[in-house]
Amino acid sequence: MTALWRNVLSALSDPASADRDRVLAHGAAELALKRDPAAPPTDVLDVGLHEFGIALDAATAATALDTRRAALAQPG
Repeated sequence: MTALWRNVLSALSDPASADRDRVLAHGAAELALKRDPAAPPTDVLDVGLHEFGIALDAATAATALDTRRAALAQPG
């Protein structure tokens, strides 16, 4: 299990976590990009709501999507 998914599981189990929204947004972005490499931020919002039960804000979703895309574009 990658660090991202360990962090997502931890955030899901701790609603008081300081960076919960950011971590879950990154998990939602990862799932959205696996489903569609051209996923828009609204897909991240949908995944956050339907998979994690959290309403992410649009800015957090867009930032997470950009960050995950950049990470996936890195070689190796």
